[in-house]
Amino acid sequence: MLNWIKGAQSDHPLADQKAARELIAELPANDSFKALEELSYWLDSLKGAEVLKLGRQFEITDLIDQTAKNHQRKLSQDYLSGGARLQKVQEIRIWNTSFNFWKQLADAYQLWLTRYQAGAAGWGALKGPLSTIVARAMRAISLQLKWQLLRYGPVAPRLWEEYGKLFAYAEEKGFVAAKVEVYPGKFGESTVQRECLKGLMLAISSTDSLLPDKLEIAERVVGQFSEFFVLGRQPAKGCHYYIDLTTGKGPARMVSRLEMTPGLRFFGPGSAAQELEKLITVLQADGVVPSNVDLGGVYNPELVLEVLRHLARYWAPVPPARGEERRRSVSRISVIHAFDDIVATVSADTQDLAFDNSAETWMVENESEGGYGALMPQTKGDWLQVGTLLGVKLEHGAAWGVGIVRRLSAYDLKQRYVGIQVFSKGATVVKLAPVSAGSRNVAQDAVLLPSSTSDSTGTGEMSLLVRPGVFSEKKNYEMQAYGRSYLLVPKKLLEGGDDFDMARFRVMQRPN
Repeated sequence: MLNWIKGAQSDHPLADQKAARELIAELPANDSFKALEELSYWLDSLKGAEVLKLGRQFEITDLIDQTAKNHQRKLSQDYLSGGARLQKVQEIRIWNTSFNFWKQLADAYQLWLTRYQAGAAGWGALKGPLSTIVARAMRAISLQLKWQLLRYGPVAPRLWEEYGKLFAYAEEKGFVAAKVEVYPGKFGESTVQRECLKGLMLAISSTDSLLPDKLEIAERVVGQFSEFFVLGRQPAKGCHYYIDLTTGKGPARMVSRLEMTPGLRFFGPGSAAQELEKLITVLQADGVVPSNVDLGGVYNPELVLEVLRHLARYWAPVPPARGEERRRSVSRISVIHAFDDIVATVSADTQDLAFDNSAETWMVENESEGGYGALMPQTKGDWLQVGTLLGVKLEHGAAWGVGIVRRLSAYDLKQRYVGIQVFSKGATVVKLAPVSAGSRNVAQDAVLLPSSTSDSTGTGEMSLLVRPGVFSEKKNYEMQAYGRSYLLVPKKLLEGGDDFDMARFRVMQRPN
């Protein structure tokens, strides 16, 4: 009865403001894993703290949210900078810890909104920051989306459902386009609509063909230009995409025949496409990223330019055209990866030797002159990422070819789709050594791609796959192939990956 007269008191450890700050202060400053795991635990614990007044629940969530920023930034940097050096166990732990935090945070903000709508105790204290809560929930959902895209996994349908419910609520209450301070400080001002558009525009930007560092740049560019994005109930200039907020399905490019429904919204880059082209022009001319463009870090201008051009293609009114016609196919390919394994397999194949390469078998769904679209089980291919070098051989093929992963996405939790560009449908292992006056250099294995061009004298151009660090534009090379020697002059490095470089050479002469 006394509790009823005074109002029930919460025994939650964070209910007292001083105690909450002391607990937060005890978090390990140099262990972002443990800090984020504890903060996620406290967010989850608030779900059962119904006695705690809503105003206090929001204060605790805000404290956790702000405290987590540096730890999230640290783990994100570790994930993006680790590349192939990052052990799989560590990569998975970073991903799980980061994704789980953003999920718990989004759940917390949405729960406070649900309790507010139900008139929970202390609901009056939330009237002021209501639009802030919705915008923060949107941002936390978008960060879950980003982490799922970083793993090239399927986007959970619940994310689109949560976007839809929050957007519909903000529309109903009349603050969907109202400016709000989402977080204190620089870049803290936004709108609920703008936060929603950030996630939608990232989703339609074909990130399944971007490496993680490029996806990070893309997300920053989306945020930079989000003020120019547009969204409405009717198609308009600059709106090339649509989403139905009530279906739990992701966004898609506009089609000619589309049944109008109450939940349908049309969106697109608006004038951001033109602003993007301006930035590309400036970057091409100056060779540096302008100081007013915040990418959250320092990146190679050429890398940024690649991402900007990629975004420009997918923000354009007309989608990028396919270079070659795709044909439906039902066949199998054997797949190996890693430069050394490809060298060993091609060598054995050329010499008609048996070699146990532990090749995986993938199902080909479609093919063109330039490559394959294949399906592989989710349980395989932990090594797989955009830019991975592959050895490929058709089920009844005569020889091993070489290709690279250009696109990676997931249809569902059981299968992944892999887009493979084929460099050549055959390959030969050769020996390559730099030419130095007065000294003899050790020859290394290289893979000759037979797409090379040559004339009747044996001169022309050719492409070789070599280990990283072997190619230099300042050195000539001698190649041993087919029992003969060739002098090669380097032209340019075409591209590279974690364990290979692909370079172009000119065959100047055939030594005696």
